[in-house]
Amino acid sequence: MDVTTTNHNNGALANTTTLSSQYFINFTAPISESMTLQEQYITLLQTSANKLGKRTIKLQEQHFTILNSYYASPNMYRLVVTAPDNTPLSHPGYAYLFELDSDGSSAQKNHSRDHSKDSYKPLQRYYTLRKSWQDSSNSSVQAWIDVYIHGDTAGGSWARALDCGVQIKTVREYPEKTEHLSEGQCLLICDETSLPTVANLLENWQNPLPPLVIAITKDSDDIRYLHTLTLSHQLRHDSHFLQDNLCHLINTPTTDITEQIVALLNTQFARLPIKIGKVWGALEAADIKSLRQQLKSTLGLSRQDMVIKVYWRAQ
Repeated sequence: MDVTTTNHNNGALANTTTLSSQYFINFTAPISESMTLQEQYITLLQTSANKLGKRTIKLQEQHFTILNSYYASPNMYRLVVTAPDNTPLSHPGYAYLFELDSDGSSAQKNHSRDHSKDSYKPLQRYYTLRKSWQDSSNSSVQAWIDVYIHGDTAGGSWARALDCGVQIKTVREYPEKTEHLSEGQCLLICDETSLPTVANLLENWQNPLPPLVIAITKDSDDIRYLHTLTLSHQLRHDSHFLQDNLCHLINTPTTDITEQIVALLNTQFARLPIKIGKVWGALEAADIKSLRQQLKSTLGLSRQDMVIKVYWRAQ
């Protein structure tokens, strides 16, 4: 893999010199196909992250077992599972890449094939751990995995078809970046796909300042998902947190998400003397593109202080 680095040296007379250096980093094995390239790239990423003491994507197979399932809100379906012993217990946004036919019930429906048997690939989806804990009765790790149900989608159909006792498989893990939210005035922005991350953040919130939360849902009743939380000890001291700091936007086919968020922020800034110093948000790809540009202009934050993620793409 060829890596080019560029250094800009600004002199006293405003003369700019550009120095480029190239480094070649060997892959650990020959690259024969796109999937191998992806795996080798992640392996290099893991190696560098480990040396820097950072968390990154993990390529490893894990297994969860279904204990129960039910609707946590009108459109959020909760899977209660036993989880691997190494499951993080306090990392909001920790996500797993699930194989949607790992129970073997939908192999024909949820796979893409061509005429070659070797091209058989499972349909996969990332889902975030809503919460994980150690069961005091038997020391096993249990967790909630919340799946947003919106129409006849592969993920929703898979989740609702899972029976108790069924084992489901993951092949990759992704640790969400939320460490920057530990101090300063924070803004959290979520829709149904990222509600589990924000819910976990609010239950584990340690920052002395309560965050401003903007939740976007299509069904107005889904906001009760955040109203039924056990807020962190830090936030429970603020008896008006949910009333004053949780803002709800209804997403209709004609809603301009970026425009509505900026208008809501302007209203909040006029009402409360706050200055946003840190942001975490995750929405649909097109919304994120416009929102990132607008927030960068409005808030003037660095890339490290404003983490805006794509959690899904409209078909």
